[in-house]
Amino acid sequence: MQLLRERRAIRQALAGWRRDGVLVPAAARLAWTRTEPGASDWRGWLDLALLALGAALLCVGVIVFFAFNWQDLHKFAKFGLLAALITALAAFALPRRPGDLAAQAALAGAQVLTGALLAVIGQIYQTGADAWQLFALWALLAVPWALAARAAPHWWVVLVVGNVALLRYCSIRLGVGGMFELLFGERGGLATSLLLLLATAVQLALWYGLCALAPALGFRGQAGARIAGALACAYATWLGLASLLQSAVAGGYYLCALAALAALAALGAWVYLRAFDIVLLSLASFSAIVLGIGGAGHWLLRGSADYGVFLLLGLLTVALAGGTASWLLRAHRRHVMGAQA
Repeated sequence: MQLLRERRAIRQALAGWRRDGVLVPAAARLAWTRTEPGASDWRGWLDLALLALGAALLCVGVIVFFAFNWQDLHKFAKFGLLAALITALAAFALPRRPGDLAAQAALAGAQVLTGALLAVIGQIYQTGADAWQLFALWALLAVPWALAARAAPHWWVVLVVGNVALLRYCSIRLGVGGMFELLFGERGGLATSLLLLLATAVQLALWYGLCALAPALGFRGQAGARIAGALACAYATWLGLASLLQSAVAGGYYLCALAALAALAALGAWVYLRAFDIVLLSLASFSAIVLGIGGAGHWLLRGSADYGVFLLLGLLTVALAGGTASWLLRAHRRHVMGAQA
C-alpha cells in the first residue's frame, strides 16, 4: 500500500512538471514508464486478492452450511463445529510471524465466525434479547482478534460492527421504534440523529488519536477515518434535512440544522488543515451542498411552489457542484505539491 501511494505521488508530480514545461514529453514518458507495476507487483496483488477472497468465501461457506443443515445438526454439534473452526484458525495464525498475510486472513475469519457463533447461541437459546446486544458483544469480542492481528482491516470490522450495534440500540431504546422509523420518522428522530452524530465524531477523534499514539497496534491508514467520517456526514445530512423538513418548524429545528452544518464545517476544516484526505473532504462538501440546497428549497418553497423555483434550485446545484469540484481539485494539487516540497 505504501508503494502504491509513492507511485501515485510520483505520477502526480510528473504530470505537474509536464504541464508546467519542466520535463519534455520524452523524459516525462520515460519516467512515467518506470512507475508502471511489474510482474512481481501483479503477483503480489493477486496473492493478496485471492487470500482475501478465500477468507471471505470460507466465512460465507460456514454460514451457508449452518443455514442449510440447521435442522439436521444437534445444538452441541453446531457449537462444537464453530468453536473448532475458530480454534483451528487461531492455531494456524499463532506460530506465524507478525504481519504475515495468511495469519491476518485467518484472524479475520475468526473475527467473523465469532459473530456467527454468537448468532447460533442466540438462535438456539432465545431469551428475547434484542439484536443490538449481539452486535455489541461481537464488537467487544472482535477487539482481541484485532489486537492479535495488529492490522487496520481488523479494526474496520470492530468499527463497522460497533456502529451497527449503536444504530440498532438507538432504533429501539431511545423512543424511536424500528430501524425504518429511526431514518424516516419524526418521533425522537432528531435527538437520536444528534446522538449518532456525536458518537461518530468521538470515534473519528479516537481513530486519529490512536493512529498517532499506537500505530503498532494496527491503527494505520485512512480507511478507518473514512468509515467514521462517512457515517458522520450521513448523520449530519440526515439531521439537517430532517430538521428542515419538520412540519411544525420552530427555533430548535433550525438549531439542529446549524449543528449539522457546524459538524460538517469542523470535519472539513480538520481534514483540510491537519489530516488531508480528499475522500473525506469530498464527502463533507457533498453533504454541505445537500444541506444548502435543502435549506434554499425549504425557504423558497414556503412562499411559492412555482416551477421557476425548481429551475433556480437546479441552477444553484450545478453552480455549487462545479465550484466545489474546482476547489477540491485545487486543494488536492496544492497538498500533493506541498508533500513533495
